[in-house]
Amino acid sequence: MSNLVRVRAGLLRETHPGERRVALTPEDVRRLSGRMSIWFERGCGVGAGHADDAYIAAGAKPIEFADMVSSSHMFVSVRQPAATRVFPATSILVFLGSNAPQDTRPLAGQQPLHLDIAQLSGMQGLKGADISSRQAAITGHAAVLEAARQFGISHPMLMVDGSFVRPVKMAALGSDAASLQALATARRLGALTHGFGLGKDLQAKIERLGAKFLDTSSEQELARLRQELSGPLSKMQLITTSVVNPGQTAPALIDEDMVSRLSPGTVIIDLAAESGGNCALTKSDETINIFGVRIIGSTTLASDEAAEASRHFSSGLTNLLEHLIDGHGTLRLDPGDSVTAALTDKAHPARRIFTMIPARD
Repeated sequence: MSNLVRVRAGLLRETHPGERRVALTPEDVRRLSGRMSIWFERGCGVGAGHADDAYIAAGAKPIEFADMVSSSHMFVSVRQPAATRVFPATSILVFLGSNAPQDTRPLAGQQPLHLDIAQLSGMQGLKGADISSRQAAITGHAAVLEAARQFGISHPMLMVDGSFVRPVKMAALGSDAASLQALATARRLGALTHGFGLGKDLQAKIERLGAKFLDTSSEQELARLRQELSGPLSKMQLITTSVVNPGQTAPALIDEDMVSRLSPGTVIIDLAAESGGNCALTKSDETINIFGVRIIGSTTLASDEAAEASRHFSSGLTNLLEHLIDGHGTLRLDPGDSVTAALTDKAHPARRIFTMIPARD
């Protein structure tokens, strides 16, 4: 036991273009300083409104990436670090999800252990653990605000010369927090909302938000599902999509023919763009215009609300780290702990072992 030391964690600067969130805020760095040492890359929090001096005042130390890699046990970030960033195979990475399909990832022992925050979605018992759902909700909210900007209006029910502008008809395809929040935000802005998704009790959730449920008879055959959705979607001016199965390519719910049937000026915001897109024409991190329809494939919408999104992410991550790291600063991954079991990369079950961080020379 004498070779155990306090966890040394590196707070990374985000490498994805346009990503402005930060995994830990200075406030939470201060909260964690009693049980772990934190080093940070300069500029990591600027996009979310946090200066380097605030991290230093909270007890973190600035460090260059190369020095951080050689001396840290754990690295935390919002998104998966760029492939050009190489980490020791004995280290631990904590971030939200993964861009790599399960069957293309290196074998255990050839890469750092990835504690995937997305695996905590829906988990009860750990305060603020469902970080991914909170981030998804912020993304859904930001998507509708982006659509309003695309339409060139600030409110679908804006009164002009004593008359109301015709309300925007909006549909959200998906059953996750992003879709439900998109419906709620659009409804508050005066849109006529419609929701579709596959899942138990989803119709009731959609209708509680004041939206009309788009019912279909097909749950498995994509071609038939697209045919049934084509008619209702052709009447919409805004469509958000967020249907993704973790580790899989997103299903194409909207094909080119369906897009051609939409009214010119319609906006599609594809929140599944990073997984291939629910629209067959979506291009990740690009906006395209075809048939007069704008298809937005942004993967950084949460960064439009970077300060608030970072606050929620950091709070949840801090709760998680306090669960995994004891008061002596030792990281313990117990296979009997439900949080650890959920976090550990499912592609490498052999690595679900009791772990303590040893001192590194």
